[in-house]
Amino acid sequence: MSYTRILVGYDGSEASKKAVMKAVSLARSLGAKVTVATVLPPPVVFLGELMVPETVDIKSLEEPAKKELEKLVTEIKETNGVEADYAILMGDPAEELVSYAEENNYDLIVVGRRGRGGLERLILGSVSSKVISISKNVDVLVVETRKETK
Repeated sequence: MSYTRILVGYDGSEASKKAVMKAVSLARSLGAKVTVATVLPPPVVFLGELMVPETVDIKSLEEPAKKELEKLVTEIKETNGVEADYAILMGDPAEELVSYAEENNYDLIVVGRRGRGGLERLILGSVSSKVISISKNVDVLVVETRKETK
């Protein structure tokens, strides 16, 4: 199978930057298109144990993400000659990435993994692990970001 449409998750972290670099490298060698996707969390307010959706101007969340993604996509196109665009999604990162990839006929999802330890990953969860477990129709590539040992 040859990949022609690659979706890469981006949140500004080092892990996601490495994932973008890997996705762009693959896209360049395969002649594929890359979409860089950021998933914004839905705005909620915690009242004790109750979560209540907060009325927030979504534009205030989207505008900084849009500017950063536009800059990144322009850099990808100019530096690497790869066809690229971006998407801003809202919700659970793993679920939104997989859903978007499946609904828009992507061949591959690329995500970074921060390399958290077992307990930290157990408590905080792992977007990359969840993407792997719920993606049934789209291949997933996880780009490792290992912490340097001293």
